[in-house]
Amino acid sequence: MIKGSLLRVLALASVFVVALSASAAAATKVNVRVEGAKATLFEGDVSASAGKLTSNKGKDRAAHLCNVAANGGSGGAAATPSRALLAASGMPLGRRLGPIGLEWYESFGDFVVGRVGGEASSGDDYWQYWVNFKPGEVGACAAALKEGDKVLWASGEYGVPALRLNAPTVAFKGRAFNVRVTSGTTGKGVAGARVGGATTDANGFARLTLRSGSERALGATKRGAIRSNIESVVLR
Repeated sequence: MIKGSLLRVLALASVFVVALSASAAAATKVNVRVEGAKATLFEGDVSASAGKLTSNKGKDRAAHLCNVAANGGSGGAAATPSRALLAASGMPLGRRLGPIGLEWYESFGDFVVGRVGGEASSGDDYWQYWVNFKPGEVGACAAALKEGDKVLWASGEYGVPALRLNAPTVAFKGRAFNVRVTSGTTGKGVAGARVGGATTDANGFARLTLRSGSERALGATKRGAIRSNIESVVLR
């Protein structure tokens, strides 16, 4: 009898370990960048998973699933842009993202992000997300993330482009090199963007010459667009 009970305990323990392993495996590592009105609020890798979020605005202050499957998305439960944003806010460098304003809309079956890092949605500017520089087309709890995805959150008007910067990883001091700024939405070059003190041409190219330092962090900006990712160029 004792031997049988011990076997049952060991069997249950093994199931528990397997369940924990499966839960850990469900976490998805993605890169999250959050752009505020005047500066980048967060950029780094986080582990996100399917789960719940709690509404802290509006009449419904309950917790609701944010896992794709329960929010009108296609496929099974998965990590989402909203859960990735929450994961970023829990990182040491992500503390200034909070408190994140979340409001549950039953008719929508999803949360709306209304405030991040003390910056609230206002007028035509609202918090929205991009995955791999492509704008979200469904609610942020209905989009499934996969390993290595790049998630961007920023506040702006609907349809505002998110800039994408491509630059070489290595350049030589005093020798000119090309960078290119494109629209994440269309993939086309963006004219008139500023990067490294230069302005992009009609095809999104700019020619830079860096003369000092060992490494330079480059980013692109343009009025009416979300600032780009940062590219680090090592100078030799």
